[in-house]
Amino acid sequence: MSNSETIGRRGLLTGAAAGAALAATPAMAQIPSFGSLPGVSGLPSGVGRAADLIGQAANVIANMQISEADEISMGTNYYERFIDQSGGRYNSIKDQGALRRFAEPLIATSKRAGLPWDIALIDADTVNAWALPGGKIAVHKGLIRYCASPEELGAVISHEIGHAELSHGVAQIKNKKFVQGMGGIAKQQIVEQVGRKTGGAGAFLTSEVLTAFEGPVYDMVTSGYSQDLEYAADGHIVRVFHTVGYDSTHAPDFFNTMLRLVPPGTKATTSLYSTHPGTKDRIKRLQKVIQTDKTPMGSSDSSHPGWAELKQSFPTRTVFRLT
Repeated sequence: MSNSETIGRRGLLTGAAAGAALAATPAMAQIPSFGSLPGVSGLPSGVGRAADLIGQAANVIANMQISEADEISMGTNYYERFIDQSGGRYNSIKDQGALRRFAEPLIATSKRAGLPWDIALIDADTVNAWALPGGKIAVHKGLIRYCASPEELGAVISHEIGHAELSHGVAQIKNKKFVQGMGGIAKQQIVEQVGRKTGGAGAFLTSEVLTAFEGPVYDMVTSGYSQDLEYAADGHIVRVFHTVGYDSTHAPDFFNTMLRLVPPGTKATTSLYSTHPGTKDRIKRLQKVIQTDKTPMGSSDSSHPGWAELKQSFPTRTVFRLT
């Protein structure tokens, strides 16, 4: 176990499936000539060819009808692989159980009973947490070391619940920036295997599509969604807090912790916030949501099941440092 926090985004590890590696590799490095690919001969040269392929793939994906069953399929297919790529499950049944018990009342606020919710503790010192479509959540042990209160960890988990609850994965996949992150071969697979078979509509997540999406989805969930989706997930923290009876004034506490961990002007950043909106702006927006949210207040279980066990294993850092 490392005694220092490794701050920064983790890349895809070597040894991943070949299809995932292709999906995560820059397009121009993969394909010296797009014109040599079937179905794209005669495209404009250079950047024009790449842009045309991006446009074709983006159009196909934008018209895909991604159902809840597809979200579940995506989460189920990627979950264990992404856990392994992030550092693997932390090897403690006790601590895995403590995290699940802590998260259960927060997850129980979901209105999507059909999702197979699950949460895993990752053996990584990065300060990060992420969520896949279909209700699959992961929290890195390095993050728990910077949570000084159950509300801080609760806010992180509630934020990740929000991404799955609000189908942010589907929204991000339909964003053109997601397509730009796909390798050229992956884009071509989408155009050939989805666009031509279905006419660009009503596509479902075949194994080929899941392979093409894998690299960009990994980058999406571990590095952040778009700013609007991050703001929406932040707002979900307040709704969860009100439902379970947490004091919502503590919803921004972990954001304040991040300001201490990564002061303004620092070039390095945590992977949890590497592409996210500015932390100070998020705090201001959260405070507005706290004042206006009308979610009925639930009765809190002040014992916070699992919290004491997690803190025994991961005492809160008293010294904030980047390395």
